[in-house]
Amino acid sequence: MKTTMQPMKKKILLVSSANPYPVVTNGCERLVLDYQQTVFSAYEVHFVATAPGTWEPIAWLHEQTNQGRFSIPHLLELDFAFAFFVGFRDNDFTRQVTARVPSFCLTDTHPHPDLPDGVFSGILTHHAAALHDGLLLCGGSYNSDIFFKNRAGEDCIVLVGRVHPDKNQLELVNGYRERIYRRYGLPLYLVGGVDDPAYYQQVRPYIDQVSVRSTIDDGHLEALDNWCSPHQIAALLNRARCFVSASPKESFGIALAEALACGTTCVLNGDFWGFDPTDIGPHVFGNTTGKRGSILDVLEEALATDVRLDGSTWVRKYAIRHAAERQLAFIESRLRGK
Repeated sequence: MKTTMQPMKKKILLVSSANPYPVVTNGCERLVLDYQQTVFSAYEVHFVATAPGTWEPIAWLHEQTNQGRFSIPHLLELDFAFAFFVGFRDNDFTRQVTARVPSFCLTDTHPHPDLPDGVFSGILTHHAAALHDGLLLCGGSYNSDIFFKNRAGEDCIVLVGRVHPDKNQLELVNGYRERIYRRYGLPLYLVGGVDDPAYYQQVRPYIDQVSVRSTIDDGHLEALDNWCSPHQIAALLNRARCFVSASPKESFGIALAEALACGTTCVLNGDFWGFDPTDIGPHVFGNTTGKRGSILDVLEEALATDVRLDGSTWVRKYAIRHAAERQLAFIESRLRGK
């Protein structure tokens, strides 16, 4: 029987300080995994994880297998069609890559102080001061294979995010029992691990596992099990009366897009500058251009007036498969013109 040889996949290099291995712990890591598995599914993807802050390379993975001791010269012996950076920091490693391989970068805003001029074949961004041929304006994205509407009751309030001052959980939990739980009987689930132990100690006294519940094992703050899988988060969102974000400032907010995809009423009180406020406004409750008052005030108003909003149809334009087509077309057109 004649065997048909499959064409060799082109190799690409994916680089980020958001490392989804061994487990996904936040939205940016979910995004990196989505790029690896969905956007670049037609390629042979080599992923380099870098250290947060310095962006020094710490691991090289191919097909989820660690390639052992990291060697930049060994890595760059491979013939990469292009490199794709999720975020960027200028250092010896990234300079070697961008000097040898046509490179693209996904960033939240452009111009950005971490992005040097003249380095990239193209830049993909949520927000830009000015548009030009080498720049693609695109929103964030979410995995619609996991996050979709499958409602299973409305018995809780959910906040998804690492425990950190940027996420502002303390403002939400302080007074939640008295103002929300006792009146509406809806426990708050804090879904995510600890990113700032000192801040967690401020939040911890309010976690009674009745009115305020948490995925965190208090005796093992660094345990990987403190972080829920995407499937677990989707299940929680589909049974939530509301998704709430206490963050005073977000760019796109992957957890927000995931909640919208599940048809969950989303309550916000911050500057979600990665969205056009006139576009997202009708599909969420609260403030999207800046923080006004307390997130508890906004959540209390949403429940008192029985607000119910379903943004699952609207948010589909941000599904990773739709985003992939446009982003790959941009990358391929820039490579042809190099």
